[in-house]
Amino acid sequence: MDPLHGNRRVEAGPLTFFAPLEPLAGIGHLVMTTRAGGLSQPPYDTLNLGAHVGDVGERVRLNRRKVAAALGRKLREPVVPDQVHGTRVQAVGELHAGTRWEQPERALDGTDALITAATRLPLVVLVADCLPIAVADPVRRAGAVIHAGWRGLADGIVEATFTLMAQTWGSEAADLHVWAGPAIGPCCYEVGPEVAHRFGGFTRPGEGDRVQLDLRAALHARLGRAGVNEENITGLPLCTACQAELFFSHRRATRAGYDTTGRQALFFWLDPS
Repeated sequence: MDPLHGNRRVEAGPLTFFAPLEPLAGIGHLVMTTRAGGLSQPPYDTLNLGAHVGDVGERVRLNRRKVAAALGRKLREPVVPDQVHGTRVQAVGELHAGTRWEQPERALDGTDALITAATRLPLVVLVADCLPIAVADPVRRAGAVIHAGWRGLADGIVEATFTLMAQTWGSEAADLHVWAGPAIGPCCYEVGPEVAHRFGGFTRPGEGDRVQLDLRAALHARLGRAGVNEENITGLPLCTACQAELFFSHRRATRAGYDTTGRQALFFWLDPS
């Protein structure tokens, strides 16, 4: 059995990435960063890419520059949304290149998914247990990234993204290819009744009145109901809380007594060819 599920581990100097063996739907390149190879100090050690978690701003900026240099392609500056666990989706293009990448700004406030048809424009989502998702439409040559925690998933962030793609380019769910990256697994994700009741069928008994939630299975079911073909759903199903040497995990950090931790990132861009 392939432990990386059709993905490869890439060592770029001190940095460690994961990427699919082939471009998503033949048109989309993606890179999933890990926590290794950066400059940040605990509890952000070391490749923290989140500028909103209390880390020293200059270290985050240098970490981001290290990743951009390691991608090794003639790319535009990445676009980073202001994630709030909501369902707002925004379309971006070439003029958005660099938004929220080097400095904080009001653009893309309260946004948890981005769609684009611009090539060589990396779209970014930052995570530390939530699902990082990339979407490619090879027919319309468009793509998207989605930040999906339990709240966004339950409230319909995935469906909202597909709807805006359909309204903007005529995308159809049957044509979409979806890749879901590392996130907290049910082995480590206990939630209370207030969350559990929104995910019937995707939980198993935990301690007391708590249950273990399977975010990835819930996503898979939603994709199927939306019309995405099973064979077009791929990803890297590693648990961020279990893989402490590779990934930041908010749940693991809080259990250890920290108020916060760093963020890894999914970078996704469309091929110009």
